[in-house]
Amino acid sequence: MDKETTSKLTSRRTFLLHVLVGAFIGIGGVLPGVSGGVLAVSLGLYEPMIDALAGFFKAPKKNLLFLLPIGIGAALGFLLGAVALSRLMKRWYVEIMWLFLGLVAGGVPSFIREANERGFKWRYLLATVFGAALASLMLFLKREGSAAVDAVSLTPAMALVSGAIVSVGTVIPGVSTSFILMYLGWYRPMMDAFADINILTIVFLGIGAAGCFVGTVKTARWLFDRFRGWAYYAVLGFLIVSAGLIFPGFTWTWGQLINLVLGAAGFAVAYALGKMNV
Repeated sequence: MDKETTSKLTSRRTFLLHVLVGAFIGIGGVLPGVSGGVLAVSLGLYEPMIDALAGFFKAPKKNLLFLLPIGIGAALGFLLGAVALSRLMKRWYVEIMWLFLGLVAGGVPSFIREANERGFKWRYLLATVFGAALASLMLFLKREGSAAVDAVSLTPAMALVSGAIVSVGTVIPGVSTSFILMYLGWYRPMMDAFADINILTIVFLGIGAAGCFVGTVKTARWLFDRFRGWAYYAVLGFLIVSAGLIFPGFTWTWGQLINLVLGAAGFAVAYALGKMNV
């Protein structure tokens, strides 16, 4: 096999692998407890993606070839994940929540390794406290003294804000936008919009995501370049508290044993992904 043929095969494999990785990132954008950004970090693609997006026009052809398969996979993963979750969560909400909380816990070790790449400083824990306090502000989003109830459907304004929130969570690792949308009661209606192919709502979601995306990418690149440790540990605090806000509870039943097994499985999968580097 000559070098040219080998190079073509390698390029195809890389393309397909990046489509697969993009699908994981897209699914992470809709799974409760999972951040597409965290998965990108775990898979070794986060900073290359941010650099390619922020500096796209410096080398447009090279960046397009790198980002295209990831983008294709992310779009497919997001759409398929949304349709599947819309159906699954109506029947097994608590079980799925335990699985995804396990995924969060399993992704924390690789997240911390990435945060400590340039060394650890104890003062970074102050950033964790700040991130936790920021997530705690969601407590003030309660309606009528109780946790937010799911909306029947998303209004255009709600869809715009939801799209912007999804965009932030996709770009900034550790910010699981699903948690925020769940607490607002907008998560299931968003999933239903994709499952029912509600074109109007999907369009407003896309506008909200696109409108927020460029600014978020620029901000994320600046923050993680200049204040890497501080930024990562702030996101860690936000992640921990936001996970706690939607914890489904614990009961002494046989069903709880199944929940614990699902949580352990989620942990194992996320931990294994954290060992990969593509």
